[in-house]
Amino acid sequence: MAEGSIGILAIDDEPVDIAVIRTCLESAGYTVLVGANYDEGIVALEAHPNRIDLLITDVSLPGKTGLELAKECLRRKPDLKILLISGWAGAEFLEFVGIPKEDPHFLSKPFRSSELIDRVREILQSTDQIAWLAANTNKAASGQGS
Repeated sequence: MAEGSIGILAIDDEPVDIAVIRTCLESAGYTVLVGANYDEGIVALEAHPNRIDLLITDVSLPGKTGLELAKECLRRKPDLKILLISGWAGAEFLEFVGIPKEDPHFLSKPFRSSELIDRVREILQSTDQIAWLAANTNKAASGQGS
């Protein structure tokens, strides 16, 4: 699949961060939709479900978190690829929010443009899903957990 045909939904409440992410990914040939919170992410996914291949979301968003957004997007589109980002990347934070240490679906801010592009390519080319989040989402959808 050509990069220009790959759609990325990027959600971050920091205007500077989202502008950098958008510029970086568009310069690499990706189509990028952006939003600042959970609701904007859901609206974009509903409006363009066949155009979004990857969700990049900040873990910390106002209101519902980026993890909640990722879970809901996976529930609606199970084949969606996910990249979680955060400026709060210490081991204690990752453990607190449930992100496994060294997860390839997580990128700590600040990051270089080349790091973001490389990670996006790795995730898009991988057949691996964000297993711990998908399993949690499947349990919640079936009423087995939250």
